[in-house]
Amino acid sequence: MTEPSRNALLALCRTHLWAFNDRMLRLAVPGYEPFPYIDLMAQHIGDTVLRRTDGNLVINLPPRHLKSFTAIATIAWYLGRFPSREVMLVTHSQSLSRDLAAKCVTMMRTKAYAEIFPGLQISDERQATMDFRTKAGGGLLAGSFETRMTGRGADLLLIDDALSAQEAESQASREAVINAFDSVFSTRGNNPAWKSVVSIGHRVHTGDLPGYLLTRDFEHLRLPFRAEEAESIDRGEIKFRREKGEVLQPSRYTPAIIAREIDTLAPYVYATQYQQRPTARESGVLKAMYFPMAANLPRGGETIFSWDCASSTNPGSSYSVCLVFQKHGAVSYLKHISRTRLDYLSLKAQALALIDRYQPTRHLIEMTSTGISLAAELRAKGANVLEMNPGVLSKTQRLDAVIGKITAQYVHVVGGIPGIDAFLDELTAFPYGSNDDQVDALSQYLQWLTGSEVSGVPDPVFRRLSPRPNRLDRYRPKT
Repeated sequence: MTEPSRNALLALCRTHLWAFNDRMLRLAVPGYEPFPYIDLMAQHIGDTVLRRTDGNLVINLPPRHLKSFTAIATIAWYLGRFPSREVMLVTHSQSLSRDLAAKCVTMMRTKAYAEIFPGLQISDERQATMDFRTKAGGGLLAGSFETRMTGRGADLLLIDDALSAQEAESQASREAVINAFDSVFSTRGNNPAWKSVVSIGHRVHTGDLPGYLLTRDFEHLRLPFRAEEAESIDRGEIKFRREKGEVLQPSRYTPAIIAREIDTLAPYVYATQYQQRPTARESGVLKAMYFPMAANLPRGGETIFSWDCASSTNPGSSYSVCLVFQKHGAVSYLKHISRTRLDYLSLKAQALALIDRYQPTRHLIEMTSTGISLAAELRAKGANVLEMNPGVLSKTQRLDAVIGKITAQYVHVVGGIPGIDAFLDELTAFPYGSNDDQVDALSQYLQWLTGSEVSGVPDPVFRRLSPRPNRLDRYRPKT
């Protein structure tokens, strides 16, 4: 390499994290072949820490995909660029933080690093592996979420695997990490003008820290192991392309390895940790096989709405759900799913639009939150509203009371309707998932269905909400 070319390469490494990361990887990993997703990941981080974006980023990718090396390179590159700034590294354990910090120090003491950042020196006065300083006054402090790190601040907070897969099964552990982030680590910014938070790792649960950060509008780079659709992402000088079904590292994950190690994983582990779709599917009491897919709706029957209403539009709050069923004999067909966060006026507008579209014969509305107001307004407009009281039973107990109808496959889902995946994800993850609003709406419907079968009460006479003919009238028995 000529001297001008070498100088140009070193300059590129100083200004671009993806170039620095690539150079360090080539030196550290014998036979390393560039993987475009790594450059894409580094470009996102570089944009974030240089505040080309809002400074907050979540990156999700599968295990064993060099994310920790990129985290180490990020710290070394950031301190090379800004030697007077401070970095805080937080992981799920002290041992992991110690290992990453040691590797960062090793990288910063290599000849290759000194060529890129010749002015950076680690202070002799404080050079502990997990708490070292540069001679310019910056440095790294590493620890776990159990480390309080009181009295210390940071300009970059880097989170690498906030929870282990084992810890993620504990709700107390998940909540402790989120509480520690909110009360301790998110408040440690030295200067809001350039403070950045980067979380990198694979998903481990629907209620993990990355999921929480995404409700706070963090930028998100999601890199599933297999592309679920054709992907085309341009970021700065990086162009990332994948065809549907293509894996992130074809040279490492051969078909034989995939068949042996990846395709034999439990479905919810594969979906959560490898596809970054944290559904915990099939980990709950319900299975997707309990809900047969119907190609078409049969003629006849009556349409029934089951409402579970919420009152907040804030990210992370409950959803307002309306499940639209067509009851035909012993089988109920789910033909529409509405699941959104709405204020009351928007919820009422949506209810009227659904009524106009489907002309339901009954509204099952849980008498909590905005459901109370919605029931009153719809009844005033002539709708047949049945007030549903959840009583003292828990959500799990309510589902247990009607689960026989689900396992007997009395509920079919019309194939192709929007929201099927989210519906099945939530139901098959219950009670371990982060949402249960659709579970409540389904339990409520089946509760009513069970009661109506026992009582044998005939259909009431319905008042219309609009003057147009009722399309269901032709299916009613003549009196």
